[in-house]
Parts: sequence; structure tokens; C-alpha cells
Amino acid sequence: MGKRILLIDGDQTISEAINTALGSAGHRVRTETSGADALEVFSRDPYAFDLIIMDMGLPDISGMLLAEKLLKLRAHVPIVLLAGLEGQVQAKARDSGIRWFSIKPVSMTDLIETVEKALAGVE
Repeated sequence: MGKRILLIDGDQTISEAINTALGSAGHRVRTETSGADALEVFSRDPYAFDLIIMDMGLPDISGMLLAEKLLKLRAHVPIVLLAGLEGQVQAKARDSGIRWFSIKPVSMTDLIETVEKALAGVE
């Protein structure tokens, strides 16, 4: 059975492609294009999602700040961060509790593999 995924990305084209790929892999995806909306949805029921995929560059909030807020609501929720990450940014993300990354431009095959690893708790 597929997992419940919260996708947070301000780019509609990327969101649609990820949603389609994850849906094809059997997952149920809720997409939010705003960090504020995603935080509101997640705060209502932090256990409604098995995993979060989020873009580092959201239009209304820093991806790192949003991740920290989400992790305060549910400390060990798996988060896959989408970004063009440099070593220093990745280290900061790891310090915040983020263990999984997918580098942009995102390959859907690689993203699905990363999602499966995150859901299994494998780094």
C-alpha cells in the first residue's frame, strides 16, 4: 500500500511531475505550493503523512526554517529536501534532522528511490 506524502514546492510544473511520478509508484500525495499552507495542513495532524518532500527555495519561507517548524511538530518525520545543495547547507540540514536529499534538477527515478529509502529509514 502506498504511503501518504506531503509535497511542498512552489513550482507548479515540478509539483505536477513529482505528484504524477509518486502516484504511479502507488503513493498518495498532497501538494502545497506555500510553506505557510503546508505548515497549517501539517500542524492540524502531524501523523497524517508518512513523509514530506520539500523544496529548499519556497516563495514565502526558507526551506530550512519550515523544516525546523515541521520537525518541532513531529520530531522524526522523514523529510526529503529538494535543492542544489552545497556541503555547508547539507551539513546544516543534517544538524536539523534532515537525512535525505534529492539534488535539482530532480530525476524522478532518483527521487522515487530516495523516497523509498527515507520511508525505510535507510540513508
